[in-house]
Amino acid sequence: MKFVQPLTPNTRKALNRIVRLSDHYRTRQRAHAIILSERKYSVDLISNIFDVHRDTVSRWINVWYERGIDGLYDAPKPGRPRSKTKDDE
Repeated sequence: MKFVQPLTPNTRKALNRIVRLSDHYRTRQRAHAIILSERKYSVDLISNIFDVHRDTVSRWINVWYERGIDGLYDAPKPGRPRSKTKDDE
């Protein structure tokens, strides 16, 4: 079984803050998955909760070990910036 190692109180607090306050759904989802994994929820159960493939959850955990909190965020996307702001739409 694959689980996240015990989190420090500060890391747990930071993850909970991301879950509550992040503007990005996928970032909140990944942070919540890390919290659940530390609580010994299986990869299969987490994948059912978030309706994603188990390999996706496994990758989230791997990236967590490689990059920590920075790994929860999407990488910048290449290409031309949007010409309209969200307010314009």
